[in-house]
Amino acid sequence: MSATFTAAGFRRGFLEGLALLPGMIAFGIIFGVLAGQVGISILGAASMSVFVYAGTAQLLALHAWGAPDVLVAAVVAVIAMNSRYVLFGAAMQPWMRGLSPWIAYPSMFLMVDANWATAMQERDAGRRDVAVFAGMGLGCGVGWLAGTIAGTGFGQLLGDTYRLGLDFFLPAFFLSLACGFWKGRADLLPLLIGGGVAILFDRFVGGSWHVLAGGLAGSLAAAFLTKPQKAGATAPKQGGA
Repeated sequence: MSATFTAAGFRRGFLEGLALLPGMIAFGIIFGVLAGQVGISILGAASMSVFVYAGTAQLLALHAWGAPDVLVAAVVAVIAMNSRYVLFGAAMQPWMRGLSPWIAYPSMFLMVDANWATAMQERDAGRRDVAVFAGMGLGCGVGWLAGTIAGTGFGQLLGDTYRLGLDFFLPAFFLSLACGFWKGRADLLPLLIGGGVAILFDRFVGGSWHVLAGGLAGSLAAAFLTKPQKAGATAPKQGGA
């Protein structure tokens, strides 16, 4: 059976996406406030949220904003951070088989973790209406854009947000993201190595190279220094994104 794309499915997905509005708006506000801190206008921040539409990637770009090495370090780090979407897309390809490329590829632009998970649930239930996936992605995007605009405007009204301690948003966000990836004690060594290398690069190299160096060091440590989980061990809990 070929995949379909119906108005009813799009409406259902969009309404399910609207249910996630509080979280998306809150996340967007954080990005907007931080974007205002580095001098990005409301229009610029909103455009970034529309055309990039990747929260973690946008926050990472802000972290390196204005640094002389921003292009190389930010691009490599963003690609590494969002490489999971390559696997997400590969998992969706059989589910979307038969759909016109003019519909399939624009729909993939709307992919976030939430609607990918919904698409996999639809697949497991034997349903192949891709419009549910696209509608939910658009619904999430509405919240993300609204939060971005509100956060950027609010940040400008506040003036110097550093005096309020709001500069903690970015490190706190990435710390919470790292906690979501935690699966057990085997992750401790890569975390310590990656964090240690990042601190050293930040102290002695400067720029935004500590992001890339810490990520690579932690990834290599996880690949070569940790032991694989024994068969039959309890499966780790999956963290949300």
